[in-house]
Amino acid sequence: MIKRKTDNFTGFVLQDEKKIYFHAIDKIFYFISERAGIFAEAEKNVLYSPDNFWYGYTTDGYQLAIYTGDEEKEIGANYRIKPGIYIISKANIQQYDMSKFQAIEFIGGTLNNLYQQERIAMKYEESSFVKTYPLFKEEYVVKIREYECKLIIRNFPSESIPSAMDVIVRYEFPDKMPLKTISLVYNVILNICRLMTNRENIGFDEVRLFQVDDESQKWSYFADGFINFQYEKFTQKTYRKNILFSDLHDCMSKLHAIVSADTEGKSTYLFDFYAENDADVFVLSDNKIKSICSSIECELDFVKDLHDDENKNLTELIKQIKSVIKEHKKTDKKLEQKTYDMIGSSMSHWGMANSRKIFLLYLKNQLYMDIYKTVNKIPCTEENIADFIKYRNDITHGRYRTVDSNIVNATYTLTALTYCCFLKRIGIQESDLKRLFEQNRIGW
Repeated sequence: MIKRKTDNFTGFVLQDEKKIYFHAIDKIFYFISERAGIFAEAEKNVLYSPDNFWYGYTTDGYQLAIYTGDEEKEIGANYRIKPGIYIISKANIQQYDMSKFQAIEFIGGTLNNLYQQERIAMKYEESSFVKTYPLFKEEYVVKIREYECKLIIRNFPSESIPSAMDVIVRYEFPDKMPLKTISLVYNVILNICRLMTNRENIGFDEVRLFQVDDESQKWSYFADGFINFQYEKFTQKTYRKNILFSDLHDCMSKLHAIVSADTEGKSTYLFDFYAENDADVFVLSDNKIKSICSSIECELDFVKDLHDDENKNLTELIKQIKSVIKEHKKTDKKLEQKTYDMIGSSMSHWGMANSRKIFLLYLKNQLYMDIYKTVNKIPCTEENIADFIKYRNDITHGRYRTVDSNIVNATYTLTALTYCCFLKRIGIQESDLKRLFEQNRIGW
């Protein structure tokens, strides 16, 4: 076996018996035409990838899988692709089934700031210093969509920094999985890390793939995944400011179920307001305000016990209107049935104003909101929330508005309230949630 080249290399993908050559530089694959000049421009190849990957080899003999995201692509001269991930085998003297994996590990990077590392002890024994690394390991059974798997979170002495530990998140499946499900697993751990950090720019130092060897029935580390991260630098937010794995130990099953759910046409996990990077958390834009408002409205869909006198009065008014409509149908001024159907459909959406519902949600979680207000010196009233909703509605309809202190206070408070509602929805213990607010690790 010779040393792999993983950043600058050449190779080919296979289509039946045909080889389509490429040159890869900095995770961009440039495909090479077999012809030259005007003949190269005329040459087209349709590459099929029914499981969203092209398979082939590097010129030094390593197996390769390139994620395409499509079932087929037409490529010509100067065609290039920057895949979200590509896979290269660990050895070039052994053949693997590159279309399957049974476990995947995400190592280091942002994960290292999602647990509290205990002090590495050093003691002198038999004329030498010995380091003792405190071990951290948790195991869960979770489901990612319909796939049940074992989730293992553990630490391991870092290969690059001897005084630190790397965190490893490993998903083990009972059977071999199609390679294309990597994107599903990757997006789940990506979104969980973003939730725990309130940052977009998260990532991992390594991604490793495993299979169970058919003969020995032992785990075999057979390939590495190379991810094209959107951000050059990962968040440096420390564990003291993040939600940690230990804070969510009772919630892992529900968390994975919600984050991986098929959300087509449904209200579910939203949270599209994360800060782009560590500095961006203090920058408010119209898009971020819209996203925060949408996220808290999403959480409102899961709360069914927001009632007050105004809601009772509205219910009574709707009953009275329905009685008037019923009597109107008996008169000589009766309308077409489809008109009554339209009125009924409209009435089914009548309810309290969103600002009122959000304030009632605030009151429902006042224990935590009072802690947030005290720790951060950020007041928030029903009027602030009403101003926030009006601001969102105005900018959505193209009106120009200037952010003031009322909008700022409501924005940060509603970010914290969204986190609060979601963490309660996945089953966090009241004592853990209270501690997170007291330590100011929510929404920043």
